[in-house]
Amino acid sequence: MTKYTFLIPVYNDWQSLRLLLKNLNSELQSALKTGHILIIDDCSTIPPDITIENLDNIKEIELLSLNKNLGSQKSIAIGLKHLENKNISEIITIMDSDGEDDPSKINEMINEAERNLDCVVTSNRTSRKESLIFKILYMFHKLLTFVLSSHWISYGNFSSFHSKNLSNILKNNKAWLAYSSAVSLNCRIKRVYAKRRERYYGQSKVNFLGLVLHSLRVISVLHLNVILFSLSYLSIFILMTIFFKNSIFLFLTISIFVFNFVLLFVKGKNNIKELSKWQNFIKNKKILN
Repeated sequence: MTKYTFLIPVYNDWQSLRLLLKNLNSELQSALKTGHILIIDDCSTIPPDITIENLDNIKEIELLSLNKNLGSQKSIAIGLKHLENKNISEIITIMDSDGEDDPSKINEMINEAERNLDCVVTSNRTSRKESLIFKILYMFHKLLTFVLSSHWISYGNFSSFHSKNLSNILKNNKAWLAYSSAVSLNCRIKRVYAKRRERYYGQSKVNFLGLVLHSLRVISVLHLNVILFSLSYLSIFILMTIFFKNSIFLFLTISIFVFNFVLLFVKGKNNIKELSKWQNFIKNKKILN
């Protein structure tokens, strides 16, 4: 029987997690499947509060508590290393706990993962519930990533794949920076499409600066591509500056230099070698049922 594991990073949002587990249980029940849950507690300041009653199709909930707050991307990377260490053949699904990743798409994604064992099945967003400004900034992020690296990344954490893909996802430790771009860089992708749902409770705690830093981490994974594309653009802009003596091309030239230095700074601040010491970040492990 195929094992289905759900990796869910959580920081304080236990109320949403409880509702997500209830919805996951219903989806598994409708497909006559059972699942295992791996929760990565990202050093929450609120003690874990998980109800395990009436979850008949969830056979086990494992809680990994981290000893410092690392953010969702590093939490996911640690969870993936933990699953790789177990060396079990399974279908792994990553999703956020807040309800924005649609549980009703779970069975479709799992089925696609079983049909495409050498691919990561990504949930690509067809619409979002955020403000117009956020949507514009997100589109700018996707376009900038594509223009500088040729990678179109229209998905986040929500994905399903066979565990045989773990070695590729974790290759070169780039998942420590950003899971989505590590998948884009290292794996074959099968795309499915879904709306981004509203959060179960409350508002997102991620501020504008956090979004900018996440965008930079996503692009920094692809920095070798960015360097190659930047050199091409620099050649064009320098020639344009010389021939047309237009300050806009000089501005673009300087911007590319600055942007690449910023990416190097971001990579340096998020040392990917730390992923090889992933077990040092785990405070304790607990099986809840």
